[in-house]
Amino acid sequence: MAPGISYDDSGSLASYFGVTFMAIVLVPWTLTAVKSKGKATVKSSKRKRRALKKWVPLLLAWTLFGYLCYNLSNAPRLEGGTVYNPFEILGISDSSSEKQIKKHYKKLSLQFHPDKIKLADNQTKEEADSKFVELTKAYKALTDEVTRENLAKYGNPDGPQQREDKIAIPQWVVEGKNNIWVLGAYGLVLGGGIPWIVGRWWFAQRRLTRDGILNPTAEVFFHQLRDDTDFISLISLIASALEFTAVLGGKKRGSKKARKERQAKIDDLEKVLDARKAEVGVEESPIMKKESRVNVTSAVAKRARALLWAHLLRVDLNDPELEADKLSVLRVTPLLLNALLNISLSHNWLNTTLLCIRLQPALVQALPADVSPLAQFPDITPEKGTEMQIVNKADGVRWLEKWIKADIKDVDEAQEIAKYWPRLEIVDAEFRVAGEKLVTPSSIVELTYKCRYVYPTTPISLLSKPRPLLPNGDINEEPEDGTAGDVAEAADQAEGEKEKPAVKDKGGEDKQSRKVEVPPNGYAHAPYWPQLRKPHFYVLLGDSKLDKVIVPPIKITDIPLPRPDGLPSEPKEFTLQFQAPPQPNLYSFVAHWRSDTYLGADVQVPIMLKVEELSAETLSDDDDDISEPDEDTLAGQMAMMRGGKVKPSGVHGGDDEEDDESDTDGEGAYESSSDEEGPKRVRAYNEDSDTDSD
Repeated sequence: MAPGISYDDSGSLASYFGVTFMAIVLVPWTLTAVKSKGKATVKSSKRKRRALKKWVPLLLAWTLFGYLCYNLSNAPRLEGGTVYNPFEILGISDSSSEKQIKKHYKKLSLQFHPDKIKLADNQTKEEADSKFVELTKAYKALTDEVTRENLAKYGNPDGPQQREDKIAIPQWVVEGKNNIWVLGAYGLVLGGGIPWIVGRWWFAQRRLTRDGILNPTAEVFFHQLRDDTDFISLISLIASALEFTAVLGGKKRGSKKARKERQAKIDDLEKVLDARKAEVGVEESPIMKKESRVNVTSAVAKRARALLWAHLLRVDLNDPELEADKLSVLRVTPLLLNALLNISLSHNWLNTTLLCIRLQPALVQALPADVSPLAQFPDITPEKGTEMQIVNKADGVRWLEKWIKADIKDVDEAQEIAKYWPRLEIVDAEFRVAGEKLVTPSSIVELTYKCRYVYPTTPISLLSKPRPLLPNGDINEEPEDGTAGDVAEAADQAEGEKEKPAVKDKGGEDKQSRKVEVPPNGYAHAPYWPQLRKPHFYVLLGDSKLDKVIVPPIKITDIPLPRPDGLPSEPKEFTLQFQAPPQPNLYSFVAHWRSDTYLGADVQVPIMLKVEELSAETLSDDDDDISEPDEDTLAGQMAMMRGGKVKPSGVHGGDDEEDDESDTDGEGAYESSSDEEGPKRVRAYNEDSDTDSD
């Protein structure tokens, strides 16, 4: 053993360590056990055995914890564990003066001096001597300058002491006579305990896929998901997941009468759901093949499907048990939806991929995917929302702006929420190839786009509307009717709106003076979802004609929100990187921005990608640009003396350069900015996606 280190013979340090570690483990373990006990009642003998297996180890652990606490309470105090206090040793107060200290010490010395003390029955001469030495040391610590300095610096009147650290292992553990037992315990822990823990973790991980779902569930999804799967079959497919067995599997236990009652509730609920589907207009897709229809057979799958449809159709269950099961089912769905999306992407099915993404906001807003998006707002049913959209012509990309502009009565709360409903705005999109002037075959292309959130009541949101391209790729510089030409005009338009006379309602209240409390930034209005929700968007490229996903989706999260005054923030730039097609051609794709939280918030833009080979003239021009020096430089003068070619200077060769520029203007009409330095940027918009006017 190294000097200054010793074992803890009392075992108190080991008890401290054990109590601390067990408290960290036992408190959450006990809370979990108590919560699970409150959720379910033990009715069968099998459940009783499981309860015993759960509670017996917990009781044993608490017994060991109490034993360690008892040992700590009776353990001797460690040396050095107390602070040296000379006042306490002398038995006087801390405020005593030096005169009082001397007087009190003189009285104690007469009482405890070795020559004058009378030993008690159980007292030895050594104990009396040590008592007098301790009193003398305490007296000097208060009166002698050197002793007082030692006490202030080192905490001991005798000066610096040798430090001794104790290891939290009792000495009997390392004694030679106990070697066999200690080695046996080490072998049991290292050779049996650790492999058992690692093996249990390994086999538990093998049961799950990379998406975090069970392997049998992934197999069911893979075999039953089709390219023509519709919304109804997709709900049935999710309900077939084996994860719901852990959530709802306990419902099939119990008495036969209880199982029949639960099944009767589900049968009655399905009848209500079928009637509600007919009212809303939820039907199977007529183009889906018969063999693509997904049927559920197990009782757990039927229960999960009924609860999912009850959530989507906003049917009041009037049963606390069913409501709790519905929330449990909803908490499981995010992992299942992500797994379905990845399986669809493995087949490159565009329509099925978009359907899997559309199911996410449908579940968040508790609405079928094809109903009116106005039903997301309070006091508006799907039927009422459809009627409002038809009457007020609130359709197209700007359906929400048109609906707010109509100023419909009796939906004040919905109107207030809709005014601050974020809408994704794509400001610009273009293709880039780093270091290249053209998009060449198999090159790495970046679709660069700028986007932001805007409110439907913001006039300046009309400003960033992408301008249409002419057939040859030139930008149409003439603004459309009713659209501001530039930022200054839009700002003037917004100021003009503010200066208009205030419009008052029937009660005489100024409508513009109403202050609407904006919801917390970053969280969506989703009252039917069991937890807070932050909106995100999936971005992908697809070919609608071939029903293929060209570029798999990526999720963008940090989209700028509007400013506190309601005006749009500066758009943020994002990139979607992919490899260009291997053959030169003009490709027609569709860029999709799909929300995972809001219905009716999706944006899709047809885009054109022109892939072309580098011509020999372009390569020779590049070589000439690199090899030929300028005429006005020293390298150019030396090249002229050798008879080499040089670039003419701007003074002597300006006319030829202008002629060359005029000749090249008509050749690359598609490449509007090919003469500029740097990577070429090709406008990605093929046509204006926001063509419906307000």
